[in-house]
Amino acid sequence: MDAVTYPNGRVKAEMAGWIFRKVDISEVPREVPRAFGVVAIPVAIALDGDGHVLGRLTGFVEPEEFRGQLLRLRGR
Repeated sequence: MDAVTYPNGRVKAEMAGWIFRKVDISEVPREVPRAFGVVAIPVAIALDGDGHVLGRLTGFVEPEEFRGQLLRLRGR
């Protein structure tokens, strides 16, 4: 994802409307990935302003699929 999907220009443009945080699960308490049901990496989890999960993508996702998921979550 870091090498192909996130640097993609169309993905970057859509992600500009989101707050993006990358978390290395080896560097946080076990409770953090457990709280979000992380069972495999990479995983991208979209949350609303109250911390509720809107959606998730697990594993590698091609740029256009990732962007499409962001658009769907945004309602476009």
